[in-house]
Amino acid sequence: MQAVGTQWVIEFRANSRHGQGMSAPLPSPAAPPVAQPVVAGGAVDWLASYPKSGNTWMRLLLSNYYNDTDEPHDINAPGVSDGIASSRWLFDSQMGISSADLTDDEAMALMPDLFQQLVQASGRRHWIKVHDAQARLADGRWMFPPAASGGVTYLIRNPLDVAVSRAFHDGHADMDKAVDMLCNPAASISGGPKNQLRQLMGDWSHHVRSWTDQSEMPVLVVRYEDMLADTAHELGRVLAFARPGEAIDDVRVARAVAHCAFDTLQAAEARDGFREVTQKQERFFRSGTAGDWKNHLTAQQVERLCACHGEVMARYGFDAS
Repeated sequence: MQAVGTQWVIEFRANSRHGQGMSAPLPSPAAPPVAQPVVAGGAVDWLASYPKSGNTWMRLLLSNYYNDTDEPHDINAPGVSDGIASSRWLFDSQMGISSADLTDDEAMALMPDLFQQLVQASGRRHWIKVHDAQARLADGRWMFPPAASGGVTYLIRNPLDVAVSRAFHDGHADMDKAVDMLCNPAASISGGPKNQLRQLMGDWSHHVRSWTDQSEMPVLVVRYEDMLADTAHELGRVLAFARPGEAIDDVRVARAVAHCAFDTLQAAEARDGFREVTQKQERFFRSGTAGDWKNHLTAQQVERLCACHGEVMARYGFDAS
């Protein structure tokens, strides 16, 4: 990846099937931006985050708000969002081709077309989760096209806690490995034969900047720590940002917050399982707290994360205190 002003351009080797033997992203000269026609009618409202930053919690809050019933929304049922941007099912159904027949690079090059086609065909608003960093492709187009987008709700969490949560999510509890990932400028997840397309994230700071420093889509930043402190307020902020023409129902907000209390989600997972849990995880809803890094990270691991990400951490009020 190479900085070009405030833009990022990515070029990939496409000489192997499913990214086997792929190198890290290569520096490339800036490609001229390609005009992308505005899509009438529909739009994607992105729920963007580095993994383990509260995206699932926010999606469940939105699902319970719009579900508006006395019973909690089934955590395993489709909710208000249309899944994740890296879904092979979404890609295959919209593009009419099998992503299994494409390399990771070839699928990535079609992502702008996927979302333009999605909103044009549906003519409605979509909430879609995304863990990729925003980036310009080699042809100059944004991977997640502003012309097909409404706005970006960017969920952010102290990277010290993200590292701990990631280690347990991956089932190894190896904090050095998790710290390595957050500091890796070529970090990615999924891809190849897995059930999701490759998601290129870069290091934690790059991921944050890729979404929050771009100026072609409006962005609302929501801190996980603020969600913990006042969940109703943060849910209200998201609703007001993404749906400014809709009146916010405080009763529904309060009900959604109650339905998504952490102990309620843990009980639902214990009873029904959770489709997003990995085979390596003991459980998905593990801690739901801020500051758990103090129980798991060494001083050296904390120092490394702060050295890698201190500037962006300070911007959003995170530190190692």
